[in-house]
Amino acid sequence: MELKEIMKILNKKRREIGLFIICGGLLGLAVSFLPGKFKAEISYFVGRAADKPSTEFFTYEGYYAQQTAQSYTNTAIALLESQDLKRRVLSELGFPVTDINIRKLSRSYRVSKNGPQVITLSVTDYDYARSLNTFTAISSKFLETGEKISAGTDENISVTSLSDEPVLRQEQRPFINYVLGGLLAGLTISLLKIALKEYLK
Repeated sequence: MELKEIMKILNKKRREIGLFIICGGLLGLAVSFLPGKFKAEISYFVGRAADKPSTEFFTYEGYYAQQTAQSYTNTAIALLESQDLKRRVLSELGFPVTDINIRKLSRSYRVSKNGPQVITLSVTDYDYARSLNTFTAISSKFLETGEKISAGTDENISVTSLSDEPVLRQEQRPFINYVLGGLLAGLTISLLKIALKEYLK
């Protein structure tokens, strides 16, 4: 089929295409007003005390303490993402420890490294209480495990939350993205419908 014929068909169907595009945009707009997920977030600082306190501007002990803490930060991240921690969290929350529940829990939270010694934990859920309970379980098990590891390896290493309570807020959906996505989806569906109809003639 030549381009001229395609343009002719599309011109004939312009009202149908326009209707699909408008419906897609309105659907995207409606979805953007649906309630977003609740997000609980907190940051932790990984530090290590120098073996010998000193008033000097730079000491080997202070440098070594900082380097050790930075290295342990990666370990702390791996700890938060470990299967063992997820199993303990599920048990704490009263859920069966199954592969499906572990995958669900993995999708509900994210761990990021925001600095050499700063870790941020974010837990999201559509239910306010569930997001807070899941966050509390993950955070407590993480800090508890960190203390056990420090006691057995290096007692000077510590993981401290930067605030007493997590920041808990409801996420807002970016309506522009949803509207544009709806418009594009409407255009795509209309073109596929026309192409399929012409093919089956």
